[in-house]
Amino acid sequence: MNRGLKKATIALFLILTLVGTAGLGCAGGEKEKTTIIIGNLTDLTGVAAPALEPMTWALEDIVRDINENEPIPGVKLKVVNYDTAFNPARFLSGYDYLKSKGAQVIISVFNDASETLKPYAAEDKIAVLGMATSLPMVDPPGWVFAFSPPARWSIKSMLKWVSDEWQADGKEGKPTLATVGWNDNWGQENALGAEEFCEDNPTLFDYVGSFLSPVGFQGPWSGDIAKTKNVDYINVAANGALMPATFWKEYKDAGGTGINIDTEAESAYAGFITEYCGWNYLDGKLNAQGWGWWNLDWPEIEYLKDLLYKYHPDKAESVIKAGMGYLGGGSMQRFALDIVIAAIEDAGVDNFDGQAFYNTAVNYMKDWAGSQRGFTATRRYAVNDCCILRWTAADQDLHLLSDVWVPLIH
Repeated sequence: MNRGLKKATIALFLILTLVGTAGLGCAGGEKEKTTIIIGNLTDLTGVAAPALEPMTWALEDIVRDINENEPIPGVKLKVVNYDTAFNPARFLSGYDYLKSKGAQVIISVFNDASETLKPYAAEDKIAVLGMATSLPMVDPPGWVFAFSPPARWSIKSMLKWVSDEWQADGKEGKPTLATVGWNDNWGQENALGAEEFCEDNPTLFDYVGSFLSPVGFQGPWSGDIAKTKNVDYINVAANGALMPATFWKEYKDAGGTGINIDTEAESAYAGFITEYCGWNYLDGKLNAQGWGWWNLDWPEIEYLKDLLYKYHPDKAESVIKAGMGYLGGGSMQRFALDIVIAAIEDAGVDNFDGQAFYNTAVNYMKDWAGSQRGFTATRRYAVNDCCILRWTAADQDLHLLSDVWVPLIH
Protein backbone atom coordinates (compact mmCIF):
# COMPACT_ATOMS: atom_id res chain seq x y z
CA MET A 1 0.00 0.00 0.00
CA ASN A 2 1.47 3.42 -0.91
CA ARG A 3 1.92 6.09 1.72
CA GLY A 4 -0.93 8.32 0.42
CA LEU A 5 -3.47 5.50 0.37
CA LYS A 6 -2.39 4.38 3.83
CA LYS A 7 -2.91 7.90 5.23
CA ALA A 8 -6.35 8.12 3.60
CA THR A 9 -7.34 4.75 5.08
CA ILE A 10 -6.23 5.79 8.57
CA ALA A 11 -8.08 9.10 8.26
CA LEU A 12 -11.28 7.35 7.15
CA PHE A 13 -11.01 4.92 10.09
CA LEU A 14 -10.60 7.81 12.54
CA ILE A 15 -13.62 9.63 11.09
CA LEU A 16 -15.82 6.53 11.33
CA THR A 17 -14.60 5.92 14.87
CA LEU A 18 -15.41 9.49 15.93
CA VAL A 19 -18.86 9.33 14.29
CA GLY A 20 -19.59 6.05 16.04
CA THR A 21 -18.38 7.42 19.37
CA ALA A 22 -20.48 10.56 18.92
CA GLY A 23 -23.52 8.42 18.17
CA LEU A 24 -22.97 6.34 21.30
CA GLY A 25 -22.52 9.51 23.30
CA CYS A 26 -25.90 10.87 22.13
CA ALA A 27 -27.62 7.59 22.85
CA GLY A 28 -26.04 7.30 26.26
CA GLY A 29 -26.41 10.98 27.09
CA GLU A 30 -30.23 10.94 26.94
CA LYS A 31 -31.47 9.17 30.03
CA GLU A 32 -34.36 6.81 29.45
CA LYS A 33 -37.57 8.12 30.98
CA THR A 34 -38.90 6.54 34.16
CA THR A 35 -42.33 4.96 33.65
CA ILE A 36 -44.81 5.57 36.45
CA ILE A 37 -47.71 3.12 36.49
CA ILE A 38 -51.24 4.37 37.21
CA GLY A 39 -53.29 1.34 38.21
CA ASN A 40 -56.97 1.33 37.26
CA LEU A 41 -59.25 -1.09 39.12
CA THR A 42 -62.52 -0.86 37.21
CA ASP A 43 -65.34 -2.72 35.45
CA LEU A 44 -65.00 -3.21 31.71
CA THR A 45 -67.39 -6.13 31.19
CA GLY A 46 -69.88 -6.12 34.10
CA VAL A 47 -73.13 -4.24 34.73
CA ALA A 48 -71.33 -0.94 35.41
CA ALA A 49 -69.22 -1.07 32.25
CA PRO A 50 -71.38 1.25 30.07
CA ALA A 51 -70.30 4.25 32.16
CA LEU A 52 -66.93 2.97 33.30
CA GLU A 53 -65.49 2.18 29.88
CA PRO A 54 -65.69 5.89 28.91
CA MET A 55 -64.20 6.68 32.32
CA THR A 56 -61.23 4.48 31.42
CA TRP A 57 -60.96 6.24 28.05
CA ALA A 58 -60.82 9.55 29.94
CA LEU A 59 -57.98 8.31 32.14
CA GLU A 60 -56.02 7.04 29.17
CA ASP A 61 -56.68 10.27 27.24
CA ILE A 62 -55.52 12.48 30.11
CA VAL A 63 -52.33 10.43 30.51
CA ARG A 64 -51.73 10.63 26.76
CA ASP A 65 -52.30 14.40 26.84
CA ILE A 66 -49.91 14.86 29.75
CA ASN A 67 -47.20 12.75 28.08
CA GLU A 68 -47.57 14.59 24.76
CA ASN A 69 -48.39 18.16 25.76
CA GLU A 70 -47.43 18.60 29.43
CA PRO A 71 -44.35 16.38 29.61
CA ILE A 72 -42.94 15.74 33.05
CA PRO A 73 -39.12 15.86 32.78
CA GLY A 74 -37.73 12.34 32.92
CA VAL A 75 -41.16 10.72 33.34
CA LYS A 76 -43.68 8.81 31.27
CA LEU A 77 -47.07 7.96 32.77
CA LYS A 78 -48.71 4.66 31.82
CA VAL A 79 -52.15 3.24 32.63
CA VAL A 80 -52.57 -0.45 33.51
CA ASN A 81 -56.19 -1.62 33.71
CA TYR A 82 -57.74 -4.50 35.64
CA ASP A 83 -61.31 -5.62 34.93
CA THR A 84 -63.22 -6.68 38.06
CA ALA A 85 -66.36 -7.42 35.98
CA PHE A 86 -68.30 -5.91 38.93
CA ASN A 87 -67.33 -8.95 41.02
CA PRO A 88 -66.23 -8.10 44.61
CA ALA A 89 -64.22 -11.35 44.71
CA ARG A 90 -61.87 -9.76 42.17
CA PHE A 91 -61.10 -6.59 44.13
CA LEU A 92 -58.14 -7.97 46.06
CA SER A 93 -56.77 -10.03 43.15
CA GLY A 94 -56.98 -6.89 41.00
CA TYR A 95 -55.09 -4.91 43.62
CA ASP A 96 -52.39 -7.59 43.77
CA TYR A 97 -52.14 -7.65 39.98
CA LEU A 98 -51.72 -3.88 39.74
CA LYS A 99 -49.21 -3.90 42.58
CA SER A 100 -47.22 -6.59 40.75
CA LYS A 101 -47.11 -4.29 37.71
CA GLY A 102 -45.47 -1.59 39.80
CA ALA A 103 -48.44 0.68 40.51
CA GLN A 104 -47.82 3.00 43.47
CA VAL A 105 -51.20 4.70 43.01
CA ILE A 106 -54.34 2.74 42.14
CA ILE A 107 -57.60 4.27 40.99
CA SER A 108 -60.47 2.37 42.59
CA VAL A 109 -63.82 3.02 40.92
CA PHE A 110 -66.10 1.33 43.48
CA ASN A 111 -66.39 2.35 47.11
CA ASP A 112 -66.78 -1.36 48.02
CA ALA A 113 -63.34 -1.97 46.54
CA SER A 114 -61.79 1.03 48.27
CA GLU A 115 -63.14 -0.12 51.64
CA THR A 116 -61.80 -3.62 51.04
CA LEU A 117 -58.35 -2.36 50.03
CA LYS A 118 -57.95 0.25 52.76
CA PRO A 119 -55.91 -1.92 55.21
CA TYR A 120 -53.79 -3.43 52.42
CA ALA A 121 -53.00 0.02 51.05
CA ALA A 122 -51.83 1.17 54.49
CA GLU A 123 -49.63 -1.91 54.90
CA ASP A 124 -48.09 -1.63 51.43
CA LYS A 125 -48.00 2.20 51.38
CA ILE A 126 -49.81 2.27 48.05
CA ALA A 127 -52.27 5.14 47.60
CA VAL A 128 -55.79 4.08 46.63
CA LEU A 129 -57.66 6.84 44.80
CA GLY A 130 -61.39 6.33 45.27
CA MET A 131 -63.82 7.60 42.63
CA ALA A 132 -67.06 6.69 44.48
CA THR A 133 -67.03 7.54 48.16
CA SER A 134 -68.44 6.04 51.32
CA LEU A 135 -67.75 7.21 54.86
CA PRO A 136 -65.64 4.17 55.91
CA MET A 137 -63.20 5.03 53.11
CA VAL A 138 -62.30 8.36 54.70
CA ASP A 139 -63.07 7.89 58.40
CA PRO A 140 -60.67 7.21 59.99
CA PRO A 141 -58.25 8.82 57.51
CA GLY A 142 -55.75 6.45 55.92
CA TRP A 143 -54.30 5.54 52.54
CA VAL A 144 -57.56 5.88 50.61
CA PHE A 145 -58.03 9.31 49.01
CA ALA A 146 -61.61 10.01 47.86
CA PHE A 147 -62.37 12.26 44.89
CA SER A 148 -66.17 12.45 45.01
CA PRO A 149 -68.50 13.61 47.79
CA PRO A 150 -69.20 10.90 50.39
CA ALA A 151 -72.63 9.58 49.44
CA ARG A 152 -73.92 9.74 53.02
CA TRP A 153 -73.14 13.46 53.19
CA SER A 154 -74.25 14.14 49.63
CA ILE A 155 -77.77 12.81 50.17
CA LYS A 156 -78.05 14.94 53.31
CA SER A 157 -77.14 18.05 51.30
CA MET A 158 -79.68 17.07 48.65
CA LEU A 159 -82.41 16.66 51.29
CA LYS A 160 -81.60 20.00 52.91
CA TRP A 161 -81.89 21.66 49.49
CA VAL A 162 -85.18 19.85 48.73
CA SER A 163 -86.59 20.84 52.12
CA ASP A 164 -85.66 24.49 51.58
CA GLU A 165 -87.35 24.45 48.16
CA TRP A 166 -90.45 22.76 49.62
CA GLN A 167 -90.79 25.51 52.19
CA ALA A 168 -89.98 28.28 49.69
CA ASP A 169 -92.81 27.02 47.48
CA GLY A 170 -95.20 27.45 50.42
CA LYS A 171 -96.17 23.77 50.57
CA GLU A 172 -97.88 22.67 53.74
CA GLY A 173 -96.67 19.95 56.07
CA LYS A 174 -93.51 18.00 55.43
CA PRO A 175 -92.68 15.75 52.46
CA THR A 176 -92.41 11.98 52.72
CA LEU A 177 -89.22 10.18 51.76
CA ALA A 178 -88.10 6.59 51.12
CA THR A 179 -84.94 4.86 49.87
CA VAL A 180 -85.09 2.06 47.29
CA GLY A 181 -81.99 0.39 45.90
CA TRP A 182 -79.45 -2.40 46.15
CA ASN A 183 -77.86 -3.46 49.43
CA ASP A 184 -74.26 -2.92 48.35
CA ASN A 185 -72.14 -0.33 50.18
CA TRP A 186 -73.32 2.46 47.90
CA GLY A 187 -76.98 1.69 48.54
CA GLN A 188 -76.40 1.37 52.27
CA GLU A 189 -74.50 4.66 52.43
CA ASN A 190 -77.35 6.48 50.69
CA ALA A 191 -79.94 4.87 52.95
CA LEU A 192 -77.96 5.69 56.10
CA GLY A 193 -77.57 9.30 55.00
CA ALA A 194 -81.32 9.65 54.46
CA GLU A 195 -82.13 7.95 57.76
CA GLU A 196 -79.65 10.06 59.73
CA PHE A 197 -80.88 13.33 58.17
CA CYS A 198 -84.50 12.54 59.00
CA GLU A 199 -83.59 11.54 62.55
CA ASP A 200 -81.66 14.78 63.01
CA ASN A 201 -84.40 16.89 61.34
CA PRO A 202 -87.73 15.30 62.30
CA THR A 203 -89.69 18.40 61.30
CA LEU A 204 -88.42 18.40 57.71
CA PHE A 205 -89.27 14.89 56.41
CA ASP A 206 -91.47 11.95 57.24
CA TYR A 207 -89.23 8.92 56.53
CA VAL A 208 -91.21 5.94 55.24
CA GLY A 209 -88.30 3.50 55.21
CA SER A 210 -85.29 2.00 53.41
CA PHE A 211 -86.01 -0.90 51.04
CA LEU A 212 -82.77 -2.46 49.74
CA SER A 213 -82.70 -5.58 47.56
CA PRO A 214 -79.76 -7.93 46.82
CA VAL A 215 -77.24 -6.61 44.30
CA GLY A 216 -78.30 -7.54 40.78
CA PHE A 217 -82.01 -7.77 41.53
CA GLN A 218 -84.02 -6.18 38.70
CA GLY A 219 -87.63 -6.83 39.61
CA PRO A 220 -90.44 -7.27 39.72
CA TRP A 221 -90.52 -4.33 42.14
CA SER A 222 -94.18 -4.58 43.10
CA GLY A 223 -93.45 -5.00 46.82
CA ASP A 224 -91.30 -1.86 47.05
CA ILE A 225 -93.70 0.06 44.81
CA ALA A 226 -96.63 -0.74 47.09
CA LYS A 227 -94.71 0.84 50.00
CA THR A 228 -93.56 3.94 48.10
CA LYS A 229 -96.20 4.60 45.43
CA ASN A 230 -97.39 7.88 46.93
CA VAL A 231 -94.19 8.97 48.67
CA ASP A 232 -93.08 12.49 47.68
CA TYR A 233 -89.38 11.72 47.13
CA ILE A 234 -87.73 8.39 46.30
CA ASN A 235 -84.00 8.16 47.02
CA VAL A 236 -82.95 5.68 44.30
CA ALA A 237 -79.63 4.17 45.40
CA ALA A 238 -77.70 1.77 43.16
CA ASN A 239 -74.62 1.71 40.95
CA GLY A 240 -75.19 1.18 37.24
CA ALA A 241 -78.27 1.69 35.08
CA LEU A 242 -80.00 -1.65 35.68
CA MET A 243 -81.67 -1.05 39.04
CA PRO A 244 -82.74 2.59 38.47
CA ALA A 245 -84.09 1.84 34.98
CA THR A 246 -86.08 -1.28 35.83
CA PHE A 247 -87.43 0.08 39.11
CA TRP A 248 -88.40 3.50 37.82
CA LYS A 249 -90.21 2.29 34.72
CA GLU A 250 -92.23 -0.20 36.76
CA TYR A 251 -92.84 2.46 39.43
CA LYS A 252 -94.22 5.04 36.97
CA ASP A 253 -96.20 2.45 35.01
CA ALA A 254 -97.85 1.49 38.31
CA GLY A 255 -98.90 5.10 38.88
CA GLY A 256 -96.11 6.06 41.29
CA THR A 257 -96.13 9.81 41.98
CA GLY A 258 -92.79 10.36 43.73
CA ILE A 259 -89.87 12.44 42.47
CA ASN A 260 -86.69 10.46 41.77
CA ILE A 261 -83.59 11.80 43.56
CA ASP A 262 -80.06 10.38 43.77
CA THR A 263 -76.48 11.21 44.64
CA GLU A 264 -74.53 11.26 41.39
CA ALA A 265 -74.42 7.62 40.30
CA GLU A 266 -77.37 7.74 37.89
CA SER A 267 -76.08 10.78 35.98
CA ALA A 268 -73.26 8.53 34.74
CA TYR A 269 -75.93 6.34 33.10
CA ALA A 270 -78.44 9.02 32.05
CA GLY A 271 -78.51 7.90 28.42
CA PHE A 272 -79.04 4.23 29.27
CA ILE A 273 -81.74 4.91 31.88
CA THR A 274 -83.69 7.30 29.67
CA GLU A 275 -83.36 5.01 26.66
CA TYR A 276 -84.97 2.24 28.70
CA CYS A 277 -87.64 4.36 30.40
CA GLY A 278 -88.06 7.34 28.10
CA TRP A 279 -87.24 10.91 29.13
CA ASN A 280 -90.83 11.64 30.20
CA TYR A 281 -90.43 9.08 33.00
CA LEU A 282 -87.43 10.98 34.39
CA ASP A 283 -88.68 14.55 33.90
CA GLY A 284 -88.06 16.52 37.10
CA LYS A 285 -85.61 14.02 38.59
CA LEU A 286 -82.97 15.61 40.85
CA ASN A 287 -79.42 14.58 41.57
CA ALA A 288 -76.52 15.95 43.56
CA GLN A 289 -73.00 15.60 42.21
CA GLY A 290 -69.55 16.98 42.71
CA TRP A 291 -68.14 17.69 39.24
CA GLY A 292 -70.77 19.55 37.22
CA TRP A 293 -72.33 18.62 33.88
CA TRP A 294 -71.55 18.76 30.16
CA ASN A 295 -73.48 21.98 29.41
CA LEU A 296 -71.67 24.14 31.99
CA ASP A 297 -69.08 26.50 30.50
CA TRP A 298 -66.39 25.89 33.10
CA PRO A 299 -62.77 25.69 31.82
CA GLU A 300 -62.32 22.39 33.64
CA ILE A 301 -65.25 20.90 31.71
CA GLU A 302 -64.10 22.38 28.40
CA TYR A 303 -60.74 20.65 28.90
CA LEU A 304 -62.41 17.22 29.10
CA LYS A 305 -64.72 17.98 26.16
CA ASP A 306 -61.72 19.00 24.06
CA LEU A 307 -59.94 15.74 24.90
CA LEU A 308 -63.04 13.71 24.05
CA TYR A 309 -63.46 15.29 20.63
CA LYS A 310 -59.72 15.15 19.95
CA TYR A 311 -59.20 11.47 20.72
CA HIS A 312 -62.71 10.06 20.06
CA PRO A 313 -64.31 12.29 17.42
CA ASP A 314 -66.58 9.53 16.12
CA LYS A 315 -67.81 8.59 19.61
CA ALA A 316 -67.93 12.00 21.30
CA GLU A 317 -71.64 12.74 20.84
CA SER A 318 -72.71 9.29 21.98
CA VAL A 319 -70.40 9.50 25.02
CA ILE A 320 -71.93 12.84 26.05
CA LYS A 321 -75.44 11.50 25.53
CA ALA A 322 -74.63 8.39 27.57
CA GLY A 323 -74.02 10.43 30.72
CA MET A 324 -71.39 11.57 33.17
CA GLY A 325 -68.86 8.73 32.86
CA TYR A 326 -66.17 10.42 30.78
CA LEU A 327 -66.66 13.88 32.29
CA GLY A 328 -67.06 12.99 35.97
CA GLY A 329 -64.42 10.29 35.89
CA GLY A 330 -62.09 12.47 33.87
CA SER A 331 -62.50 15.44 36.23
CA MET A 332 -61.63 13.35 39.27
CA GLN A 333 -58.77 11.57 37.49
CA ARG A 334 -57.26 14.82 36.21
CA PHE A 335 -57.33 16.19 39.76
CA ALA A 336 -55.68 13.01 41.03
CA LEU A 337 -53.00 13.09 38.34
CA ASP A 338 -52.25 16.73 39.16
CA ILE A 339 -51.33 15.48 42.63
CA VAL A 340 -49.15 12.75 41.06
CA ILE A 341 -47.32 15.44 39.06
CA ALA A 342 -46.89 17.62 42.15
CA ALA A 343 -45.57 14.63 44.11
CA ILE A 344 -43.01 13.86 41.39
CA GLU A 345 -41.85 17.47 41.56
CA ASP A 346 -41.67 17.36 45.36
CA ALA A 347 -39.88 14.02 45.73
CA GLY A 348 -37.94 13.79 42.47
CA VAL A 349 -38.38 11.29 39.67
CA ASP A 350 -36.32 8.54 41.25
CA ASN A 351 -38.05 8.87 44.63
CA PHE A 352 -41.68 8.84 43.54
CA ASP A 353 -43.76 6.11 45.20
CA GLY A 354 -46.94 5.77 47.21
CA GLN A 355 -45.36 7.52 50.18
CA ALA A 356 -44.37 10.47 47.99
CA PHE A 357 -47.96 10.75 46.74
CA TYR A 358 -49.25 10.57 50.32
CA ASN A 359 -46.84 13.28 51.53
CA THR A 360 -47.92 15.67 48.79
CA ALA A 361 -51.62 14.83 48.87
CA VAL A 362 -52.13 15.59 52.59
CA ASN A 363 -50.95 19.15 51.91
CA TYR A 364 -52.69 19.66 48.56
CA MET A 365 -55.53 22.12 47.99
CA LYS A 366 -56.53 24.06 44.88
CA ASP A 367 -59.48 25.82 43.24
CA TRP A 368 -61.71 23.82 40.90
CA ALA A 369 -64.52 25.82 39.29
CA GLY A 370 -64.76 28.04 42.34
CA SER A 371 -64.59 25.19 44.85
CA GLN A 372 -61.59 24.60 47.12
CA ARG A 373 -60.67 20.93 46.81
CA GLY A 374 -57.96 18.73 48.23
CA PHE A 375 -56.73 16.95 51.35
CA THR A 376 -55.18 17.64 54.73
CA ALA A 377 -53.51 15.58 57.43
CA THR A 378 -56.96 14.61 58.75
CA ARG A 379 -59.17 14.93 55.64
CA ARG A 380 -59.30 12.23 52.94
CA TYR A 381 -62.18 13.59 50.82
CA ALA A 382 -61.26 16.11 48.13
CA VAL A 383 -64.79 17.43 47.61
CA ASN A 384 -66.72 19.21 50.36
CA ASP A 385 -69.68 20.47 48.33
CA CYS A 386 -71.98 19.48 45.49
CA CYS A 387 -74.38 20.97 42.94
CA ILE A 388 -78.03 20.11 42.33
CA LEU A 389 -79.19 19.22 38.80
CA ARG A 390 -82.66 18.65 37.33
CA TRP A 391 -83.37 16.20 34.49
CA THR A 392 -85.58 17.90 31.90
CA ALA A 393 -87.53 16.00 29.24
CA ALA A 394 -88.18 19.07 27.08
CA ASP A 395 -84.59 19.29 25.86
CA GLN A 396 -83.39 15.89 27.16
CA ASP A 397 -80.66 17.38 29.31
CA LEU A 398 -79.67 18.15 32.89
CA HIS A 399 -79.66 21.70 34.23
CA LEU A 400 -78.02 23.36 37.21
CA LEU A 401 -80.57 24.42 39.84
CA SER A 402 -78.42 25.36 42.82
CA ASP A 403 -76.28 28.48 43.15
CA VAL A 404 -73.38 26.33 41.97
CA TRP A 405 -71.94 24.75 45.14
CA VAL A 406 -73.99 23.46 48.08
CA PRO A 407 -71.93 22.62 51.20
CA LEU A 408 -71.95 18.99 52.26
CA ILE A 409 -73.70 18.19 55.52
CA HIS A 410 -71.41 15.94 57.57
